[in-house]
Amino acid sequence: MSTRQGLHVVTGAFGYTGRWIAHQLLEKGEKVRTLTNAIGRDDPFDGEVEVHPLDFEDKAALVESLRGADVLYNTYWVRYNHHSKNFDHAIATKNCKIMFEAAIEAKVRRVVHFSVAHPDQAPGWSYFRGKVESEKNLRECGISYAIIRPTVLYGGGRNILVNNIAWMLRYTPVFGVFGWGNYPIQPIHVRDVARISIELGASHENITRDATGPETFRYKDFVTLIACSMGVRRLIVPIPPLIGWLAGWTMGKFLKDTVITRAEIRGLMRGLVASEEEPLGTIKFSEWISEKGTEIGRHYHNDLKERRYSR
Repeated sequence: MSTRQGLHVVTGAFGYTGRWIAHQLLEKGEKVRTLTNAIGRDDPFDGEVEVHPLDFEDKAALVESLRGADVLYNTYWVRYNHHSKNFDHAIATKNCKIMFEAAIEAKVRRVVHFSVAHPDQAPGWSYFRGKVESEKNLRECGISYAIIRPTVLYGGGRNILVNNIAWMLRYTPVFGVFGWGNYPIQPIHVRDVARISIELGASHENITRDATGPETFRYKDFVTLIACSMGVRRLIVPIPPLIGWLAGWTMGKFLKDTVITRAEIRGLMRGLVASEEEPLGTIKFSEWISEKGTEIGRHYHNDLKERRYSR
């Protein structure tokens, strides 16, 4: 293990992407601090990561939490608008701007910011519109930056999309794909994303890059591969997107979760979860699902229940 080189601040290190960034930084001998507003999350680092609250209403405290950091890895965002749970894309956009301003005041050298693939191709949807605006705010604020645009993440123990597809395949005889299912999906392992973010954090070049895995599938083939890896045979049928969303909405009422959003369906069908850029990931989904197929999807991952915050 190398000698500690500097302080790295990761938002949400008790969550998903941030957790694996923090793990890899610790393996490199770096000092890691997390900013979090999550309640009741376990500490997977046995106290090795310094914990500070993430409170956007107390900018002075936010600045102090960032002071002395070489790199800020900003994984903060919200998946959907859910006002009773304090999830809102417009609020998330404003909070990211506050974060960037605080980083400048704290003299952070560089910000690695997580966006989404092709945000400019869906400007009418608040999720993507907020991502575009946050990218713009970061580029214009004057700090050194890297913007990472992942497609679909998997691996690392919290595979919301892949696990819940597998859960439906495991316990229902028929699986519906939106439309004909011929649109591309290019998943990337969360460990690859963590590695890429750390590599870009060490750089000085202002850069925006898609983060994708080495394999691209048609969505219906992606689902079939998951089913085959699980050892189940299911009827996979095309369904109209609206019917698919209504089915997800109905299921969500029973599960007390947001199973899928309209923006996610539209983005999937428009091919926004694949990229024409050279893949930066090296872990193959086909090999990963072949290994994990027998265990994945045994329990539903409730995204809404996991997202419990203090503010």
